Amino acid sequence: MRKSALIAHIKTCLVLSEEEASEILVFFDSHTYRKKETLLPADKLCDKLFFVEKGCLQLYFTDSLGNHKTTQFAMENWWLTDFLAFQKQIPSNFYIETVEKSKVLSISFSKHQELLDKHPKMEKYFRTIYETAYGAALMRIKFMNSLSKEEMFCMFQNSFPEFVQRVPQYLLASFLGLTPEYLSEIKKKQFS
Repeated sequence: MRKSALIAHIKTCLVLSEEEASEILVFFDSHTYRKKETLLPADKLCDKLFFVEKGCLQLYFTDSLGNHKTTQFAMENWWLTDFLAFQKQIPSNFYIETVEKSKVLSISFSKHQELLDKHPKMEKYFRTIYETAYGAALMRIKFMNSLSKEEMFCMFQNSFPEFVQRVPQYLLASFLGLTPEYLSEIKKKQFS
């Protein structure tokens, strides 16, 4: 079945018949993006919600000094958008860009609303996704305010080893609030 990664992910939360699965897939578009390709520029209407089938995306903003600040990553079976801008249908404050070549499914805001109207059980699926994302964001804030930078990296490395292996060091440093140089020092210290 086409787009089976999404259906498999939905089935972790819901029971779907083959007919329902086929009907749900119609609402999604499939795209393949090159590394460092922009899916959503800042200051543009956030009209898409992205599901990563393969690859890695990042959500970031540029601060007043022009520094790139990564706030979120999404790898296989993760969702990503500027959720507030998507929900309110306003321009985003963030960019979404590929970290590596990626295969992504997208759904527009209007199709998302239509999907929820036609398949009300999908409300439960998306609620679960949003609650998980919100909980993860709260934990990240807690860790950033209660752990040292070195402890933060070690906790992240132990919890998400695939990120440390796949994401370039400068992006990982940005996400963790470190400089790339300091992250190098932490990594060297671990191996000495």
